[in-house]
Amino acid sequence: MRYIKIRGNNYNEVMMKLKMEHGDDAIPISHKFVKEGGLFNSKLFAKEVVELTAAVQERKMKSGFLGEKKKKIDFTVDDGDAGVTDLGRSRVSDAMDRPATAAAAPAPDRTDTFEKRPAGFTFNEKLNEVYTGIAEHKKAAPSPEPIRTAPPAGPAEEARKAEPDQAPAGGVRFEKELDEIKRAIYKMTSERMNACEAHAADEASIRPFRQVLRNNDYDDEQCSALLNEMKNSISKEDLKDKYKIEKSLKDLLKSKIVTTGPIKTGNRKKIVMFIGPTGVGKTTTMAKLGAINSLREGHSVAFVTIDNYRIAATEQLKKYAEIMNIPIYAVNNQKEFKDIVTSDKSDIIMVDTSGRSHRNDLKISEIKSFADLVDYDCEKILCVSANTKKCDLNDVFRAFDAIHFDSIIITKVDETSYIGNVIDIADKYNKPISYYTNGQEVPNDIVIADPDKIVDMMIGNVYN
Repeated sequence: MRYIKIRGNNYNEVMMKLKMEHGDDAIPISHKFVKEGGLFNSKLFAKEVVELTAAVQERKMKSGFLGEKKKKIDFTVDDGDAGVTDLGRSRVSDAMDRPATAAAAPAPDRTDTFEKRPAGFTFNEKLNEVYTGIAEHKKAAPSPEPIRTAPPAGPAEEARKAEPDQAPAGGVRFEKELDEIKRAIYKMTSERMNACEAHAADEASIRPFRQVLRNNDYDDEQCSALLNEMKNSISKEDLKDKYKIEKSLKDLLKSKIVTTGPIKTGNRKKIVMFIGPTGVGKTTTMAKLGAINSLREGHSVAFVTIDNYRIAATEQLKKYAEIMNIPIYAVNNQKEFKDIVTSDKSDIIMVDTSGRSHRNDLKISEIKSFADLVDYDCEKILCVSANTKKCDLNDVFRAFDAIHFDSIIITKVDETSYIGNVIDIADKYNKPISYYTNGQEVPNDIVIADPDKIVDMMIGNVYN
């Protein structure tokens, strides 16, 4: 006898293959579930099939079973049927040694025929006897059905357990590389998910501050840059505390604000020129500072106006000067302006210029020509309204920068909720802030610029 293995999708299929290929004389021994195929023969993505072990006749039958030489059947089975092996071998050997008679006459050159075999006893009957013995043995000591094992933890693990003929070296290497790729992808995915979760948590805590910065006319790019800089300055734990976030952001914004303090006088005559667009409140601002320096600080002050375009503005300034007992001069040309600046003996001479559109470069150059005539300590202050759009503010700064102004006064802060638009442009042009005004009352509604107060106006209390 020889032993063969047949594979199929199920038990019925392999039994049919056995009968078709080897006939009824084939003896099924055992079956089990095995893996077949897979990527590069590595059992990766392999399918599960049934493998049948069977015994088949090794020689050809010429004149019937009785004319053949008597042989003992020696077969083995799978380890799972180890208990059946000896019994099957014993049964078949006994059956083959048992004498029998055949329907046909024995061949004349054969002396090892089964003379004592009963008439009609065929080979199939002997096999039936073998099966009967196997069945009796299984009843006495049944063997468990093959257990389908769960897929291995990974291809590399399966490759390590596989036999050399089942897992070629190339397949093992491929599986190891595939496992490494999977681990790398899992690590990257996990890190990305953790980063996304952390970012979402951080974004939730800083979302109110992002909105406040937007209200101050910062664009999305600036908001992200400021918030990222703020996050880098505190710990992860502090990002969970809204008050620490607020304090850190305020400190960051304060670092971008430069102030000059009040107007400073020395041993020399001080000239202060107020420049800026039309309608920002230059005249009223000059009157406030004139009153403070004259009535509170005790300096001698004089007013000069070169604004001949608005009669109402000149009359308004004259009224303020009369109330505060401050001399006032209205000039029409540069020669008159230079003569008055030279001859007046006041400690501070404040000059009110006509409002000019930032689009009119010629008129701005005219104001610059007046400033260039001054041989004394001259401070040029740009007045801008807090309720001006940021894009217009940028144009105003760019146009009046031709006069080389020294500082900024922010006017009308009482007419808006946020002043970050002016702070951002001032930081862009590296210009300090000297004062801000918060009403029309002279001389009270003007405040010396202070970074803490300005930041409070920008941020306020986010959670109110």
